[in-house]
Amino acid sequence: MALHIGREIETRYKESGLKLSEFAKRLNTSSRNVYDIFERSEIKTDQLERISKVLNFDFFSLFQTSGVQEPLLSYANRKEKSNTISVVVELDGQESTLNQWFQKLSAINKAMH
Repeated sequence: MALHIGREIETRYKESGLKLSEFAKRLNTSSRNVYDIFERSEIKTDQLERISKVLNFDFFSLFQTSGVQEPLLSYANRKEKSNTISVVVELDGQESTLNQWFQKLSAINKAMH
């Protein structure tokens, strides 16, 4: 069953005890838009980051599935004021940064031409 992020947000919102108006205010949106968020199966990462902060829950962790290694943004380990996002990729059992993989792919591409 696919993850429905809106339902996950709604569940955490209800557990938080926040009033809808306060939740909307902290997200800098309208109460009507909060209901729209609850209906979404997809959401932009910047909005999910704001929701994670308001509800104090790492929603990004929900996208990690057992048995499948996917790149995962670790919300909990990010610096509050940093504009840098670090992505670690695991391929063939070795972890590398995304930038390192791009460099390797570029070198392979150059070698082939």
